[in-house]
Amino acid sequence: MKIIICDDNAKDRQSVHSFIKKYLTEINAASEILLYESGEKLTYDLNLLKTDEPLIAFLDIYMPGQSGIEVARKIRDVNKNIKIIFTTNSRDHGLDGYSVKALQYLVKPVQYSEIKDTLNDCIGAFTEALRYIEVTVNKIVTKIALKSIFYIEVNAHDCLIHTKSGVTKSRCTLDEMERQLSGSTLLRTHRSYIVNMCYIKSIAENDFILTDGTNIPIRKNGKLLIKQAYMDFLFKEARGI
Repeated sequence: MKIIICDDNAKDRQSVHSFIKKYLTEINAASEILLYESGEKLTYDLNLLKTDEPLIAFLDIYMPGQSGIEVARKIRDVNKNIKIIFTTNSRDHGLDGYSVKALQYLVKPVQYSEIKDTLNDCIGAFTEALRYIEVTVNKIVTKIALKSIFYIEVNAHDCLIHTKSGVTKSRCTLDEMERQLSGSTLLRTHRSYIVNMCYIKSIAENDFILTDGTNIPIRKNGKLLIKQAYMDFLFKEARGI
């Protein structure tokens, strides 16, 4: 997940930034925060917004050059799902904000309670994308986003966490790992495997086949319940839950 802050006023930009960091710490979530001092610099990076990754943008309306409204229109051209929040000294652009489907207007000086309430409105749909696990790697605690995990397997006394960027090895049990993953899209399929259901391509008799071709075994005991859990996941995905 990415959160964008675009404001030509350095003090306002840093204030919103610090409030967002405080909020993410309180909910134990991680997000990349991108800061822009002008609409031109943000629109130059519009290709970054062509993604399925959850995005939230805090845009100042009154900026030299491209206004926040103009930037929002360009953002909407490349990403229909981004959540747009305007920060402003006035609500005079209410109808313009409606045209770009702005989620909220925050009148400056913005308060932490307003940032918190606004992000709470956004986060419901993004919960899974924000979650991460903490693992110890070479005595250093490392955070790994759940959305980046394909599957986890046990090798001797280590858990091998297969992600988009490679394999991370941590000294822990799969039971310990499973407890951190409670309520997520990761499913225990076998005494030695946990799989992220988001990356399952198809189901064989005794395996899940992932989008990269990896076969993840399904234990015989409880096979029907495991497959049903995946079917329930697909049903919720289809309904947008």
